[in-house]
Amino acid sequence: MAVLVDPPRWPAHGREWSHLVSDVSLDELHAFARRVGIPARGFEGDHYDVPSERLADLQAAGATLVPAGELLRRLVASGLRVPKRRGQQVLGSWVEVRPGGDEVHVDLVVSVEPSPAATTRGVRGLVVDGERRVLLRRPRVGGQGGAGQDGAGQDGAGPAGAGPDRWALPVVGRGRPLGFSRHRPVAAGGRRAPASRWRHIALVAGTPDDVVLADGDEARLVAATDAGRACGAPPWWPLVVHGLEAAALGGGR
Repeated sequence: MAVLVDPPRWPAHGREWSHLVSDVSLDELHAFARRVGIPARGFEGDHYDVPSERLADLQAAGATLVPAGELLRRLVASGLRVPKRRGQQVLGSWVEVRPGGDEVHVDLVVSVEPSPAATTRGVRGLVVDGERRVLLRRPRVGGQGGAGQDGAGQDGAGPAGAGPDRWALPVVGRGRPLGFSRHRPVAAGGRRAPASRWRHIALVAGTPDDVVLADGDEARLVAATDAGRACGAPPWWPLVVHGLEAAALGGGR
């Protein structure tokens, strides 16, 4: 086990906070957090924020106290560091294993800025009507399925769970940025691949006029409360929920 924690020196909400990380795997980090009762909402993409009063408990459970600089250095060296810019929020990160055995770090990011055009392999649209129904589509039987129509089938970055038996968000040509999923291949030695090899799937707030349907695709409106289940509850669905919540607060298009 290589779970690390730095001294509580980061002020927020009237308290001081530490960062809890693993320099081995996210699975190890999440398992440790569950064991010591750290709530899931404390996860920030590559670390958990923990208040100063929990430091002794974390050390007693096996976390090693290290200076903040060493914690960051070891996190970066592990390849688990999640890049984040100002104005972005990382909803979650996990590791996917592709059919050929290659590992890919996936980050789910809320952002009002568009994903990089050069590495964006698909754009999904969150299209919501006045009755809080989400427009979904189902590819024609025998077609490429959800991932292929997003242009992401080759690198596996398409929507998990998509296919002829699942509904998916529609492909769109434009829209207001809501966020993206970022797919970072793991290179030799466990390090992440250069940014030129990353892939992004964007989520935008779209309108019916933005939707691009292939011949034979079926489209329907589904209540927002049922849409995730109709899509097979894919791991990127929390980004959709965030978009729905923003729309409900007046941030919709």
